[in-house]
Amino acid sequence: MEDAKRQTLARIVRAGAEEMLPRQLALLEQICAIDSGTGNEAGNAAVTGLLEPVLSELGARTERVREPGLGTHLVARVRPEQPRGKVLLAAHLDTVFGPGFAEKHPFHIEGEWAHGLGAGDCKSGVLISLFGALILKKAGLLPPWELTYLFTCDEETGSRSGRKVYAREAQDAALALVFEGGRERDGRPRFVTSRRGVILGTVDVAGREAHAGKAYLEGRSAVLELAHQIIRLYSFNDYEKGIYYNVAPISGGRPNGVVAGEARGEFCVAGIPENADFPVIQARLDSMADQVTVEGCQVQVTYRTLFPAMERNAANHSAYLRAAEAAELLGWEPEEIADPAATDGAYLSTYGVPTVDALSAIAEQIHTTEERVRIPSIRDRTALCAAMLGLLG
Repeated sequence: MEDAKRQTLARIVRAGAEEMLPRQLALLEQICAIDSGTGNEAGNAAVTGLLEPVLSELGARTERVREPGLGTHLVARVRPEQPRGKVLLAAHLDTVFGPGFAEKHPFHIEGEWAHGLGAGDCKSGVLISLFGALILKKAGLLPPWELTYLFTCDEETGSRSGRKVYAREAQDAALALVFEGGRERDGRPRFVTSRRGVILGTVDVAGREAHAGKAYLEGRSAVLELAHQIIRLYSFNDYEKGIYYNVAPISGGRPNGVVAGEARGEFCVAGIPENADFPVIQARLDSMADQVTVEGCQVQVTYRTLFPAMERNAANHSAYLRAAEAAELLGWEPEEIADPAATDGAYLSTYGVPTVDALSAIAEQIHTTEERVRIPSIRDRTALCAAMLGLLG
């Protein structure tokens, strides 16, 4: 793109982001007032309903992928007649907050911060992705690319359903933009191209109940065996790689006058840096059932991948360069970083799409009732989104 056109684009997206901010804040207040925790189908439907007018302004064609018990994944396409390629814009609609939380913790603004449940994770990201494109639509500058919005409803529990939508849409996608919470340092935007994977699982132990006094030796304590298994899990910690095993919560037995006949511990394996590490970890977990310390107890270990690793590679770096070009156009000095937290960007990257993450606003205290997002960063990241799309040409 010629320099004069680039500077015109920069002026348009800055002015457009300033103009759109009041609308974004008004809509953010509305959607933060809705309980939309994972599995809240009514809340999910209410949020998607509020997004429909903006999608209509964009000229998007929408598809609702319903998942009973979870809600609806909203797929929306802004498609020219002969697209040069397809860009995925991903964010999630669900939060970690259950029914009643939104009423107890209402949206409010203090200074430059907008407080609201899910405001930073990830409702502001949804709005940034939409209004960034809307700026270009109103200016007649939408790129000749298909823009496919993926607003899923189960990211907070590992996207067991949403990943199917990602897999389908990834097949012909050239780029994925993920609007999870933004990062910055000293005013410099930081874009994520690498994240660590996570495994969740449970250890179930079956023992034998007995009277803890007169028949103690006849019992086989499931709690004792679980204690050994917990120590074994912690022994797997890899401090050099930063792979950490954590067990919580744990439960087992009935009254303390009875040798425990059953026990359970839930665990998390976090910080998995590469997908090649998963088979090694899985082999260790699979071996635990054969390493029983309390004779007569039986151990069962079950687990699933919550998120794969998002590995830094040439494809993701190429996506970062697109974000960096837009940031530099707006006068910022970007950085490419790794982040330990897991997001759906890991799935899109694993499915082979060049992916850049953390494109949303700057937030604090996410997943808590003090969650808040910095208002100027909503404006800035909306301008960034518009610039990225405008530079596709």
